[in-house]
Parts: sequence; C-alpha cells; structure tokens
Amino acid sequence: MPKRFSFLSFVLTACAFLCVQPVQAQMPETERRNPGRGVRVIEVAPQGQAERAGIQVMDLLSKYGKFTVVDHSSYYKAREFYLKTPEVKVKVEFWRGHTRIVIEVFPGTIGMDTNEYGLVAYQLDSAMMHVNALLPIPEFKRMVEFKDVFEKGGLPAAIAKANEIIDRGEAEGALTATQVLVGRIGLILDDAPEEELKKLDALLAEFIRGQPAEYIGYLGEKFREKEHFRAARELLKHYLLTDPDNVSIRLNLGYVCSSLGLWAEAEAAADLVLTHPEDLSPHGFVVAYQQKALGALHRGDYDTSISFATKGFEIERGTFELSVVQLAAALSGNVTKFNEVSARYKEADPDNYESLKLKTDSAEALALSRSGQDELARAVIARWAQKDRIEGRLRNYWRFYPHGNKVVENWLRLAQQK
Repeated sequence: MPKRFSFLSFVLTACAFLCVQPVQAQMPETERRNPGRGVRVIEVAPQGQAERAGIQVMDLLSKYGKFTVVDHSSYYKAREFYLKTPEVKVKVEFWRGHTRIVIEVFPGTIGMDTNEYGLVAYQLDSAMMHVNALLPIPEFKRMVEFKDVFEKGGLPAAIAKANEIIDRGEAEGALTATQVLVGRIGLILDDAPEEELKKLDALLAEFIRGQPAEYIGYLGEKFREKEHFRAARELLKHYLLTDPDNVSIRLNLGYVCSSLGLWAEAEAAADLVLTHPEDLSPHGFVVAYQQKALGALHRGDYDTSISFATKGFEIERGTFELSVVQLAAALSGNVTKFNEVSARYKEADPDNYESLKLKTDSAEALALSRSGQDELARAVIARWAQKDRIEGRLRNYWRFYPHGNKVVENWLRLAQQK
C-alpha cells in the first residue's frame, strides 16, 4: 500500500510559531471543581501552543473561552467561534486532577490531540477499537489464524456490541447527540448492504450540516486512518470546500478514492496538486505519482503507469511503485520489463521481496501468459503447489490495484489446466 500523509501531524504543528504563556486561574481552587467532562489530552505536539503553556497528556480540557466543552463537537464549535478574531487570544480551561489550569492561546490549533472523556464514551471507544482491529483481517485468515474470534461472531458481534453501547448511552443521556451520530457512522462498513450504505449517506449529510469545517476534516482523517473509506471520502471532500489548497488533505482524499476503486477520482486529485509543484514535498510527489500510476493502469495506459510509478520509485525507492510496474508489465505481456523491475525490486528490499514472493510470482505468471507462454507460467505456479489458501492470499495481495483481479483469474485458470 502507498504511504499515507498524516493530517494529524499537520494540525499538530500548524501554529508552532505562536508564543503562549499560562495565566493564573481567576477563581480560588475551592470555588471550582473538576467537571468530569470535556476532552482529554492524549498527545502534545512539540513546540505547539499547548506544550509551551505546560499542558500535559491526560489533562482535561473543559472550557474554551465562554463555551463549555463536553465533546469534540462543542470543542470545534468553540474554536470556530473565536476564529472570527484570530489575532485575539482566548482563555482555555484545563484540569489536572483537582488543579485548575487556565492558559491563553490564539484561536485554532493548540497543538494537541484529544479523545472524548466519559465512562460511556470510553466504553464506546473500546468497542470501536475492537471493530477496527477486526476490519483489516483478510477473509482467508478469519477462520484459521483468527478462528476463535470469528467463531464467536467476528465483526457482526463486535458491531452489535458497539451499537448496544450507543443505544444505552443515547437513552441514558451519557452520550451527546453528536457522539451518537459519529458512532453510528463508524459502524456502517464500506461493504455493507445497499440499504445500510444509503443510511450512511443520510447520517453523513446530517453530520456535515451541523458541524464546523475543522471537525469535519478531523473526523474524515480519523475515518481514513481506520479504513472507513466511504465516510472519509465524503467528509474530506466537504472539508476541501473550505480549504481547497490543503495539499495534504487532497492527497489523502486521493488515497481514499484509490482504496474505494475510484481510480479516476484519485487521479484527478493528483492532477490538481501537481499543478502547484512548489507546494509538494518529496513524499507529496511520491503520493501524487502513485495515484497517477494507478489511474493510468486502470485506463490500460501501461506505459504511462510505468512512467509515473518509476518516478515515484526514484524518489523513495518504495516497493509499492515497483509492484505497480510489475502489474503494468504483466498486463501488457512485457516479460522483459517485468524481469527488469523484479530485479530492482529484489535489490531495493531483499527481505520484503522474499516475503512477497507469491505476489511477484503471480504477476510473473500473468506476464508469461499474456506473452503466449502458458507452459512457463504453469511452471511458476507449480512452485506453490503445497501452499494453502492461495486464492485468498492472492485476492488480498492484489485487491488495491486496478485489474489486480486479472492476476488471480489467470492463476486459477492455469491451476485448473494442470
């Protein structure tokens, strides 16, 4: 898979140049108590406003200016309000145990990441983490390496448990309306039935209508990281309406579209950022070239795909780019190009090359077949006669590549002709 841009690293460092000093609380400690609600600090960015003000991991943010903070929605809404006067500092209240801390910051990014504080909120987080841990486990492993988990219900059981927590939290008022909404969005998977996907679209529309742009972008990035790509796509697209020049988000949107098989949309995102090359880091170029290579591969323009993948490889020498070249060469029946890039693949990452030998051999078999050499292709697949669950492994290897299914279909065809 291609490397991903991190929106979190972007927002944590965005205001690193601002100077901040903690100020004294304006009320005696005896007159104020920890409210037991807010957003808990889980990461502090170096040189950000929060670090310079002395904020630490586990501090609880409970008030932003005149607004009480109870969840991420209220936090981002408060930030949005004060961004109307970005040059004026705002007082932000934290609690460290029973000690109240008030700092003054410029509106917007403070330089920290948080989670939503509360017993039921943490229970829901735990349940969602279980869902997200099961999500990337490939089908061919679910009833073997992870048999115990999936015999107990697997993903459906994990989703049902999370939904129970949401229902209870909503009925008891232990979760805010936005927490309930976000939870329900996160429990509709990309491969859900059509009726569920229609429900997801409605929930996303409801969320977008009621939330500030920064929270929409933040949640879009969170869903991208957790491989909830349909939700991430809608949220990131909407965020870019207010911040169209955000290169990091646009490249991440391209990655999300690629993961959904929307190759043309991903390529369009890359085209847009490449019109302003001065804004791209070396890694940004690699990501854009990956998306261009995949888009060309989808269209059957194999030479262009190879060209862009090679450009990306020359910057970071990543094996993903070489896999794209292997597939493009295989689909075009160019055995010479395939052998050339395979040698470079092995040289670039010999350890990983050996661990992904089945993937490489499957592409080689396709290259040979497309060049009219089925006998040699069958000799390649014969090397794997004793390997179990070949079809599942190959489908998992090639699922994120345009026409990757052709590799699997060719392998199965040759195996049946033995």
